[in-house]
Amino acid sequence: MAGRVPAINAHTVARQMAGTRRAMTSLLGILTRNRARLLLALRMLVAATLAYALAEAFGLPQGYWAVLTTIIVTQASVGGSLKAAIDRLAGSICGALMGAVIALLLPSHTPLVFGIALVIAIAPLALLTAFYPTYRIAPVTAIIVLMSTGAATLGPLGYAFDRVAEIALGSVVGVAVSALIAPARADAQLREAAAEAARLLAEIMSTLARAGGAEAMDLGPLPARIEAALTRLAAAADDAARERRSRLSDHPDPELLFRTLRRLQNDILALHRLFNSVWPEAVRATLAAPWTAYADAVADGLRSHAVVLPLRQLPPDASPAHAALGVFLAAIETLRRAGTIRELSTDLAGRILGSAFRVEQLQRDLDDLRERTLDIATA
Repeated sequence: MAGRVPAINAHTVARQMAGTRRAMTSLLGILTRNRARLLLALRMLVAATLAYALAEAFGLPQGYWAVLTTIIVTQASVGGSLKAAIDRLAGSICGALMGAVIALLLPSHTPLVFGIALVIAIAPLALLTAFYPTYRIAPVTAIIVLMSTGAATLGPLGYAFDRVAEIALGSVVGVAVSALIAPARADAQLREAAAEAARLLAEIMSTLARAGGAEAMDLGPLPARIEAALTRLAAAADDAARERRSRLSDHPDPELLFRTLRRLQNDILALHRLFNSVWPEAVRATLAAPWTAYADAVADGLRSHAVVLPLRQLPPDASPAHAALGVFLAAIETLRRAGTIRELSTDLAGRILGSAFRVEQLQRDLDDLRERTLDIATA
């Protein structure tokens, strides 16, 4: 009959609602995974808008320098923003002063004089940048002061002052927004990078657990990956240390954690070089099981550190690794007393005896990692 409203299919509605829930769940998952990036974009937007408003309020002639500076200064962490602000401001002051002084001493009435002035201004700043890359903005600022038409109107000193004021404003706004709006502390990035390094070291130890087998142990891309992880950790430690020096955080010295993980990398890769050979049956029968037990205990401990570091939880118990280490060292002593070591080649005997020193050093560094993790958990 005309005008009748069609009946609603309950199954169709249920499917539509289920599809909507799945879409919302997927969207929330994307937002959660990219939370840090989205917050960085928000901080950049707020900083740029605030810098523009302040530049207009203060009547700065070229406020876009303040806006550009906020985009450059606003980094993924407060420590990174602080470093970018200091570098840009210091370089801008050097470049502005050099450009203004040279412009006053050598007024560029002819192209030749201008060219000489440009060379005299840029040469020392280029040399400074070659040795200290953080000052790379200095030559750019000097060129702007020398070549801009605004310098002819305001004078070199006035124009240089305006540029420094605009960049200082942008730097202050960038750091302030980074510190006040959903701040991302470098300490959190430090702990995430340390956890990634610990996970990769655990993978290498799991590979080393089968030392002395019939085939050499291939670590594949793991050494390159751990080096990349430690590079990221070094950068995070640098930013975290800057926050600590600036009283923006009171976390333990981040350099200690970085140095400990670097030593662990050296210990574990040295063990790979020592054990990357085929053991005779007599050696394998005595050493294989104790070494596998110790390597597995170390790998388990490193994986546990990778879990607790980002959460600032207490470190795992070190007693399983210590107990397994004692058994392994006793097995090496058994080989030595039985005279088995003397029957080996000089190279293999040196590798096995040298491993005793290296695993003791490894355990000391693991204990140090436990102390660093405890410091972080109880800070």
